[in-house]
Amino acid sequence: MRQFRFCFGALLFGGFLNAQDLLKPLVVEGDAVGNVAVGTLDAERLNELLGYLPGFASIASDSAGYGDIIGMRGSTNTLFFGGAGVAMVVDDVPYGDVFGYSTEFFDLESFTLHRGPQGSRFARNGVGGLMELKTPGPTEEHQHGFSAEYGSYDLTHLRFRSSGPLDKDWSYGFQTYFKERDGLIDNITLGRDTDTREQFGTLGSLFYNPSEDFEMRFRFMYERTRDGSQRLSALPGGTSVFGDFVDSQLAKDPFKVASNVPGVTEIDRLQLSMHLDQDFGKVNLKSITAFSNWKLGPNIVDLDLTAFDLSRSSIRQEQNLFSQEFRVQSNQDAEVRWLSGLAYLSKDNQGVANRFFPLFDNISANQFTNFDIDDESVALFGNVQWDAVEDVTIEVGGRLESVENSISRIKTDPIAGLFMPLPPAFAGESNGVYFSPSLGATYVLNAQTSVFARTSLSYKPQGFTAFSDNAATTDFDEEQSLETEIGVRYQSADQSLGAELRSYFKQIDDYQLNQSIPMTTDFIIANADRVEALGVEGEVFWKPVSGLTVQASAGWNQIEFEEHIGAAGADLSGNDVPFLPEFTAGIVVRYDFENGFFAQTGLRMVGATFFDETNNSDYRQGSYEVLDAQLGYQGDGWNAAIFARNLTDEDYYSFMNNQIAAGVAGDPEMYGVRVGLEF
Repeated sequence: MRQFRFCFGALLFGGFLNAQDLLKPLVVEGDAVGNVAVGTLDAERLNELLGYLPGFASIASDSAGYGDIIGMRGSTNTLFFGGAGVAMVVDDVPYGDVFGYSTEFFDLESFTLHRGPQGSRFARNGVGGLMELKTPGPTEEHQHGFSAEYGSYDLTHLRFRSSGPLDKDWSYGFQTYFKERDGLIDNITLGRDTDTREQFGTLGSLFYNPSEDFEMRFRFMYERTRDGSQRLSALPGGTSVFGDFVDSQLAKDPFKVASNVPGVTEIDRLQLSMHLDQDFGKVNLKSITAFSNWKLGPNIVDLDLTAFDLSRSSIRQEQNLFSQEFRVQSNQDAEVRWLSGLAYLSKDNQGVANRFFPLFDNISANQFTNFDIDDESVALFGNVQWDAVEDVTIEVGGRLESVENSISRIKTDPIAGLFMPLPPAFAGESNGVYFSPSLGATYVLNAQTSVFARTSLSYKPQGFTAFSDNAATTDFDEEQSLETEIGVRYQSADQSLGAELRSYFKQIDDYQLNQSIPMTTDFIIANADRVEALGVEGEVFWKPVSGLTVQASAGWNQIEFEEHIGAAGADLSGNDVPFLPEFTAGIVVRYDFENGFFAQTGLRMVGATFFDETNNSDYRQGSYEVLDAQLGYQGDGWNAAIFARNLTDEDYYSFMNNQIAAGVAGDPEMYGVRVGLEF
């Protein structure tokens, strides 16, 4: 019978499981070339993996309405519009834009981080990498679990899951969570905390298994997020365009603001999918049909961060996404293993953005931008692995993709033309066809050691952004990446020691990046002529004695503009690419006592990160370290633990916005207790 895990928390490489897993359901299996290490940590959101996964960047704005920047090996997503640098699929269902990613991790069977381009193996392409999440499948017996967590800022986190058979052919899986906390930011103007958060989510699956060769799965997912204001606060650099209006004393405390606008973020996610899986013996056929709806309504932000009504924003946006994938795959025990697939994806983004900027460019007080952006793609992809000779495996892959985009946009104003004419309405279309090949090889030196190499060409398609008044800066070109990777892997015979070391070099042409146009409200996606990325990633797992587990990882990146002219016309060649830390590292140490008690500590380190293309020091976060710890007990069918996050109360910014000179401070020191039951 499958072992079930319920509460959040484990980071596991390679499938190491024990009784403590009742507290830790998140399983991280490693990358596409193998599994090498094991460790544990508390992780509920993607940004909490920053530092523990070498070379993985998750720059959190702490607002699902604004979006995070997720990157790997030099490739990132862009806010609001554009393709993902690191794609996400959950149960083979592709997600759309990064702001549509799931707010929280559901109970997972595995979380696999695939490094480098993945277009030849998945319906969704990720030029930097791909996150593959799988939720639990059907169970032969009824299993249930409940967990409760309470902590600082009145954090309350409840989870429940249930699974089991309905009859001999049908079974079900169900899980739900509720999470809320008080705000972290004190608003002195409104006299209350304004960044409160309330989240609810449920995931249900219905399985039909009339035989060992066939499975049908119906899947339903819904998430609801109700946030107060975004956690933006004035940066201490004093670079705000509102100058003296911003209280200099408040700018020194990232958890205090004087905003006159309460702020709100309301998000609803719905996803439906049907999965068919037929095993014919020598080949396996899959069909995944999915529809998802993401709705933001509204996201209200005070952009001036003062007690005066100087600048505010309200965005309502909705995304509908339909995807269909057909996949044929060979028996994985064969000498030649192959897969081929056909994928179709249709995405519609529409919304309205209200901007109130009386001080910018003499524009009128209240303007509305209505937009509709459509993306449609069809892709053929395939991958072949061939055991060419003894100890040598060759891998060849390719992806052929056709992409079409269109935009319609109009700007209106109740008092249009009061100060200057509005930009004309415009519409546009674009299309492109891209071929992405890959070639790799693995050589097994001996039973413990292997080496591997891979080279690939990949693309992020062209597209449109709606937040520009200039039609000439609304579209952006495709991004082209050429990456080469080499590495070595070691696993001791007794599996007490594992290690992996990888190095990569990447050249990116027409790099897509966020860009704000000086002295305007425009927020666009621009193309930098060329970016070069060089990096080293390493992981070590060590179990020196019974009960003691140590995992360490580190990643170093040098990612620079080789050729790039910035928004203001300056030559920025040689500058660091923003949103990508130069260094990440993490270590987790855990000891499991024979009497059921355990102790664990985790330290993650993040190197210096720039948040704008000019590498302005006002928008640079220096290196920092975050220390977490927990003590707990694992009993027969129950568990309990106390935990501390950011134990040293490290001050740092997880995100900075150079257009309004504001930032999002990382979570402060927090404590809590959790209990869990299995029955």
